[in-house]
Amino acid sequence: MPDHPSFEPRNILCPQDFSELSDLALKYAFVAARVYGARLSVLHAESFELPKYFVPRESNRLVGELAKAREAAREHLDNHVRQVIGPHQGEIPYSFDIVESHPVDGILRTAETKGVDLIVLGTHGYGGFKKLMLGSVAENVIRHATVPVFAVRQKVHAFIDTTLSDVLPHLNHILCPVNLTAAAGNALRHALSLSARFQSRLTVLFCLESGDSSSRSGKGERIAQWLREEVGPPARNLEPIVREGHAAEQIIAYAREVKVDLIVLAVNHRPFLDGTVFGRTTELVLRYGPVPVLGSPFFSAAEGSHGSELTANSR
Repeated sequence: MPDHPSFEPRNILCPQDFSELSDLALKYAFVAARVYGARLSVLHAESFELPKYFVPRESNRLVGELAKAREAAREHLDNHVRQVIGPHQGEIPYSFDIVESHPVDGILRTAETKGVDLIVLGTHGYGGFKKLMLGSVAENVIRHATVPVFAVRQKVHAFIDTTLSDVLPHLNHILCPVNLTAAAGNALRHALSLSARFQSRLTVLFCLESGDSSSRSGKGERIAQWLREEVGPPARNLEPIVREGHAAEQIIAYAREVKVDLIVLAVNHRPFLDGTVFGRTTELVLRYGPVPVLGSPFFSAAEGSHGSELTANSR
C-alpha cells in the first residue's frame, strides 16, 4: 500500500457572501471543524476598483470610506456567522477575513497564505460573488485549488433550513466513485477518513462501459486487489457496487436512488497551458450531482496504464 497521509483537515476556509447557499456551506464547514477539531476561517471577498477619472483628493476620501465600510463588513460578518451557527458558536475556534479581491483570487490566495487544507463553499452564491454560477467561482476554485474543495448544495432528498441556527447537516451515507487510478485511490482515502469521523456508511462505486459486463467477474477480482493495494486493511470493510453505463449518469442516478449525503470525487488535474483541466465525468457530477460533492485534487501528468478500464471519473 502506498504511504499516503490521511485526510485530517486542521484549518478550514469557508467563503461567505451572505446567500442561502453560503450559509449552508457555513453549516457544513462548522460541522467539519467540530468533528476534526479544526479551526474555521470565514472569508468575505469583494472586488472594487477606483474610477479612473477620480482625482487624488476624491480617491483618498473614498479609500477612507472603504476602510470604514470594511470594518462595518467585518462586524456584519461576525453577527451573521453567530446567527447562522447560533448556540454552537462556542464549540470551535473561528476567525474572519475581509479581502478586496475577485472572489476566486481571494479564496485561493487566502487558502495558500493561511495554510488551509479544506475549502467549503456554496456552488450558486450571489451578492459578493456577483451572481456567478458553478462554472465560474466554485468551478474555478475547484480547478485551481491544491486542497480538497467541498462544493455545497442542498440535497434533493433533505432540505436544510439555513435560517434555523440549531439545524446542522449530517453525513449518514457517503458515496465514492472510483476507478483503478492513483487519483481515485486518493479520493477513497479521503472518503474513508470522513466515514470514520462521521461514523457514516461508505459505498464504493465502479462503473463499467456498456457492453463490458461479460468480464465483470474478472474485473471484480482486480477491483478487490486495487482496493487492498490502495487502502490496505480498511478494504476488508468495503463492498463495492459495480454498475454498467455512462459513468456520470450512473453516479448521479445511484446517489439519487439510495439518497446519499455526500459524493467524494477525484479531481484529476491535468496541465493545460497556464491552468489545469479535469475530466468530463468530474465536471458533470460537480454540476448536476444531487448532493454536496467533495473534490479530492490529484495532480499528475498522465494516468496509469490501466486508468481507462473502469471509468467512474476518468472521462
